[in-house]
Amino acid sequence: MESNEKLKVQYSLEVVPKKEQQIASLQIALLWIGAGLGLAAIFSGNTLAGLGLTNGLLTIIVGMLVGSVPMYFMSRIGTREGVSGMIATRASFGIRGSFFPSLCNALQLIGWTAVMILIAAEACVSLKFAGILGNRDFWIILIGLITTVNALLKHNHLKWFQIFTVGATLILSIIMTYAVLSTVNVADLMDKKPKGHLTFSLGLDYVIGMCLSWVPLVADYSRYARNINGAAHATYWGYALSSIWMYFVGLLCTIATGLWNASPIPIMGALGLGIPGLLIIFFSTVTTAFLDVFSAGVSASNLFPKFSERRLIFIAGVSGTLISLVFPIDKYQSFLLILGAVFIPIESIVLVDYFLIRKHLKPADLTKPEGSYWYRGGVNLVAFVAFVVGFALYEVSYFQAWPIGSSFISLIITAVLYYFLMRLFHRDQFSKVKSSGIYKNHAVG
Repeated sequence: MESNEKLKVQYSLEVVPKKEQQIASLQIALLWIGAGLGLAAIFSGNTLAGLGLTNGLLTIIVGMLVGSVPMYFMSRIGTREGVSGMIATRASFGIRGSFFPSLCNALQLIGWTAVMILIAAEACVSLKFAGILGNRDFWIILIGLITTVNALLKHNHLKWFQIFTVGATLILSIIMTYAVLSTVNVADLMDKKPKGHLTFSLGLDYVIGMCLSWVPLVADYSRYARNINGAAHATYWGYALSSIWMYFVGLLCTIATGLWNASPIPIMGALGLGIPGLLIIFFSTVTTAFLDVFSAGVSASNLFPKFSERRLIFIAGVSGTLISLVFPIDKYQSFLLILGAVFIPIESIVLVDYFLIRKHLKPADLTKPEGSYWYRGGVNLVAFVAFVVGFALYEVSYFQAWPIGSSFISLIITAVLYYFLMRLFHRDQFSKVKSSGIYKNHAVG
């Protein structure tokens, strides 16, 4: 490569050399703490109010601790092999077949960008500012602009900016939690009969669906990490614990007010904390939506390798902003369920393929026609058969309201089916060699 900057720009399509893997585990933890401390997590906590406070909190804890496990393992793949999440799918879906998960991921990340911008804009309006500051579309455009510019500027993972924004979000989140707890009686809410009906399994699907929507992004950042174990634990605990916290705040607000989309921001405004409320909207959106916009560009690079990563990031940011102007926020729960249906089988296939079948990647074959990952015409039909079955099972089990939840059924059946179909049709893909930890800089674009 001609320069260090060019290296960094093209890493979405290349293996990161070991010498460039310099991010500390603490920085990875801050990244995922910032992802968890978002208004979207609070809004997701709102959706569990039908379970009541006690069962809702139990669902949050179980769902987060279980749903974050794939994030842990995807982090290990990213650091060990030095590849982005979508490049990693080339091994299981085939070089051309990986276009499908890449397209799904780019679309869901643009969707998440729209959702987060919209939630942030609605929260700003709830502070009841006068004039243009009370206009939702104004906030959508402003927040979308800031988010997109931030993703472009943070191209080289600006350490100190991240520390500042996540640190500020942490402090403001403590203030926000105090504001909520000072206005409600938790003991009384524990005995409050929930309105509506929500089963434990469906609530679990909501929580796990949120976790799994992050899995395709994890390797995009862990590939720069210095330590495999440290990055994996930082990813898991950073996201799980911060999300449990924010989900609980959202759950508490909804049960206390009876409003399904209750937010702690108006509570802060009523207590004279309008400015801290505005700041938490800004910082939480900056730290969370950055991941969506940046990784949407990385995923799209697998689809459009001739486009610069910065151009794709810009397109993703603008698209998310425009969609947020028309996105029906009452469809948020459906959005979470769609994510679960699509990404549970995809991630199940990728993780089984790596940890149980291959145990390592061959960087040179990630782009080589007729190589290990070419299969037939660049597509592994076994992966697509397993995906269709897993997707269908998720949908059927959801509508049938099976007690163990759609997520577990889809995850397990997809994994078992993919493993045995690979045994049957692609036995040559199974490796008896332990992970080689290869870090050479092979182009895969």
